[in-house]
Amino acid sequence: MPAPLLAPIAVITATLTLKSDTKPVKVYVKKPRGTLYWGGAGLDGSYIQSQLQAFADVGIKNLNAGLTNTGGAGLPDYVKPIGTLIDAIRAGLPIRYEDDDEWTISKGMDAKEGQFNLIGYSYGSLLAAQTANFYANQGHIIDDLVLIGSPIDADFLKKLQTHRNIKKVVVIDLTDKGDPLHAGMSQMALLESIPRLASQFTSDRGEGHFYYGQVVADSP
Repeated sequence: MPAPLLAPIAVITATLTLKSDTKPVKVYVKKPRGTLYWGGAGLDGSYIQSQLQAFADVGIKNLNAGLTNTGGAGLPDYVKPIGTLIDAIRAGLPIRYEDDDEWTISKGMDAKEGQFNLIGYSYGSLLAAQTANFYANQGHIIDDLVLIGSPIDADFLKKLQTHRNIKKVVVIDLTDKGDPLHAGMSQMALLESIPRLASQFTSDRGEGHFYYGQVVADSP
């Protein structure tokens, strides 16, 4: 099971026929609406609010932030940075591949109308991809899936790009910023990028993969 993203507010729309009645009975459930954004590993950087504001400034409405943490959930404040490491490991191993668990949403995303958009940066892009895949497989329409600085597996990415219930997949690689990660990269290439990623992370200068891990004017 993935780290609990949130418990479901939407699953399926079904048509049932009661034995005592020949007319079908439609069962309606709430469909997700709005835009959900996840940040990078740790999911709690100060840059997240500036990115949310950047989205709002270009007219994106009904905007929600994903989990504030995953690997660091429940840990004392002085060891919460370990959560960032846990998330980074998960991004490099299991969740960059397609997963058949229930990646569900439990709060927000309940606007009366509008699109269903999922946006993620780095580790958050993999949460967005898994969530989009789950909801699309349940018959929901995802209008836009945006993956920023994503190390997603090539086969999983191709499936998302060709899924009939996902209207548009936008991939924003940060290779022009010096990011060694990119969408569709191999596991070997990912492993080879670790020393460079570690150097960029410890420099604390918002370099390469961590370009959007700071407040910048050109937030996507």
